[in-house]
Amino acid sequence: MSALAKWVMTRPRNAIIGVAVFSIIPLLFWVSAAIIGLVVLRRGVKEGIPVLAWGCLPAIVLWAYQGDATALMVLIDVTLLAWLLRATTSWSWVLMVGSFIAVISTFLQPLLMSDMLNLVTTLIHRILTSEGVVVPDKGIIFHQAVVALSIIQAMIAIVSLFLARKWQAGLYNPGGLRHEFHQLRLPIAFSLVLGAMVLLGESLGGSYLVLSQAAIPALVLPGIALVHGVLAKKRIGIVGLIAFYLVGFFVLNVYFANILIILSVIDSFVNIRERIQDKSSSIK
Repeated sequence: MSALAKWVMTRPRNAIIGVAVFSIIPLLFWVSAAIIGLVVLRRGVKEGIPVLAWGCLPAIVLWAYQGDATALMVLIDVTLLAWLLRATTSWSWVLMVGSFIAVISTFLQPLLMSDMLNLVTTLIHRILTSEGVVVPDKGIIFHQAVVALSIIQAMIAIVSLFLARKWQAGLYNPGGLRHEFHQLRLPIAFSLVLGAMVLLGESLGGSYLVLSQAAIPALVLPGIALVHGVLAKKRIGIVGLIAFYLVGFFVLNVYFANILIILSVIDSFVNIRERIQDKSSSIK
């Protein structure tokens, strides 16, 4: 994919073509989003807006004819997040704003994609009915579908931005993304806000549940970055990472995310990486 990144950065027309082509291919709109993210990260939002405007035309057509605005919303979200990352050089801001975008999307989805969401709701209702289980009200199913789609869109936008940053680092700053990820740490204020969102969502439930579901990914990712950073500092390498993920997914299982959230919050207050001695310095 590095060849694709190099090609789209050759001239604006290439970027527009890349965004247009991948946005019309099913399930590949995230590549289009990464292309826009790369343009904005490298050249700024002034050159990114024309690429977005012309490149997302197929996504607009898809929304008009099929009622699915997912591709269009992800493209816009990545443009906004890429501008934010370029301005702040802070992934913490990206995660925080990404959580807010997910919450805001729950209000936009019923307006932009009502027909598709109603179709999904009806389909889920029929499947549950045929299986003979207790079927929730269609309104509840509709709301859950809106929340799930909003969270998925925000996560796809952040993943696409990571890909764009990886392309940018590969072309202009080798190793830059790895260093950024290893240093990812939430400020105390961000950690408190996201933690409050989790507590409110879980305690109030219902329509407020979106608060916790939107905040959890923004708390989990810094926890993963913390583990990656500590292992890199100790020069443990790929073996340590494999062991970390195997233990997390197959041993800790459902508690894996909770542990990462706790680590992320603790790291906000005590900066664990600063307190761990680099292996190379300890050898000296």
